[in-house]
Amino acid sequence: MMRKNKNTDLAKSTDASRDRALEARSAWDRLEDMDRWFEDLRREFDRKFWGPLAPRSEGGLAVREPLVDLADTGREYVLKADLPGVSKEDLDLRVTPDGIELSAESTQEREENEMDYAYRERTYRSFRRTLPFPEEVLADQVKASLKDGVLEVRLPKKEPSPRHEPVQVRVE
Repeated sequence: MMRKNKNTDLAKSTDASRDRALEARSAWDRLEDMDRWFEDLRREFDRKFWGPLAPRSEGGLAVREPLVDLADTGREYVLKADLPGVSKEDLDLRVTPDGIELSAESTQEREENEMDYAYRERTYRSFRRTLPFPEEVLADQVKASLKDGVLEVRLPKKEPSPRHEPVQVRVE
């Protein structure tokens, strides 16, 4: 039997609750618990270390968030996104005054038939990313280019802001 601790609200355990806690469990129950623990560990590991590179499921298909750099030049925002293997035709870019959404889907198929072997490979890639802007942009004046798997989008601001120079701070 447990005694009540001054620092907790634990009440005395009864013999019935202790017997339930000590009740024999099957080996399958323990294996199911271990599966749950490892799945939680894997999910947490993916979230912590892979971040946006970890595929997430959307409608049963893996969707990745492309790596994006967003720079503020004062007059415009310059967005660069890595989209390897994506062509201009597969890219869907939507800009509003408040943000940008880029998505792409691409499929590739390769087949080789030789005398002693046959090779066939199909791949599917899907990217999706949405970013809000801190300031309003002129959506009708946006320019975009895609070269060597890198998308560059120039988004002029509605009201340009002065460029802020960094200040060197001495650490004591």
